[in-house]
Amino acid sequence: MKKIFVAVLLLCSLFSVPARACDICGCGVSNYNPFLFPHLSKSYISLSYLHRVYHTRSDEGSLGTERYNSFILSGQYKLGKKLQFMAMLPLQENSLRNDAGSRRASGPGDITLLGQYRVWDKLTKKLRQTLLVGGGVKLATGRYVPASSGKADDQNFQLGTGSTDYLLSGSYRLSYRKWVFGASSSYKYNTQNRDGFRFGDVWNAGLLAVYRKDWDKLSLLPYVQVTHEAQLQDADNHVLQAHSGGTVFYAGGGLDLNTKRFTIGLNYQFAADQSLAGGQIQAGPRVAAHASFAF
Repeated sequence: MKKIFVAVLLLCSLFSVPARACDICGCGVSNYNPFLFPHLSKSYISLSYLHRVYHTRSDEGSLGTERYNSFILSGQYKLGKKLQFMAMLPLQENSLRNDAGSRRASGPGDITLLGQYRVWDKLTKKLRQTLLVGGGVKLATGRYVPASSGKADDQNFQLGTGSTDYLLSGSYRLSYRKWVFGASSSYKYNTQNRDGFRFGDVWNAGLLAVYRKDWDKLSLLPYVQVTHEAQLQDADNHVLQAHSGGTVFYAGGGLDLNTKRFTIGLNYQFAADQSLAGGQIQAGPRVAAHASFAF
């Protein structure tokens, strides 16, 4: 059971990447893992690819499409039986097309550093239950350019937030025979950046169900998941921004293939219900792929 989460939950977590202004929809930066399920494996390194698309509409009726491609290098180091530490370094490739033309932005995003502590780990003949709590910080390493307007697409189109933000998380895991069930929640407290802009705090919660099929040297892990994300309104010099914040509910699943040390996987999620940025943003499906090596 321990190897189930080497990649499945890493990939699920990367899907909930908070964005800059639209942390809620994961429009492009910070690549924080809000789902932080316990990766009950040894230390590992991983490379993931995440593709997201959003459709925007301004008050004037201008339509736009934003695409965000993230390459995320992450690693976890396990210290003893109770502690584990994770770091994530995203590289972004963003594109925006609207009635005014098109533009691109690429470069490193905001680095995230996280620590987790295993509070409870109980094993019986049929069940294993684990509870983790964690916290961390998102550093302002990605480039942030003050938006020229208050439009949703201008606010969202960033490589970084320009702020140092703080993270809290908790996760619970239940294993029964070939099945694993998980629940988690997290909160991201955003601070004001040097330009006086403060992106709304973000709360996430999710459920996951995984089934494991074993062969001699391989394991196949199909899974389903649901995710709820909510963001408070942004504030520009302490003035709340009307076209910001909101909620989105994602549903989806994926498939992972594990050997003793290597894992590859794919994941797909769609927005089953959403109300984002006062109706100015519509989140499309998001797709991810990843590979990891445990050591």
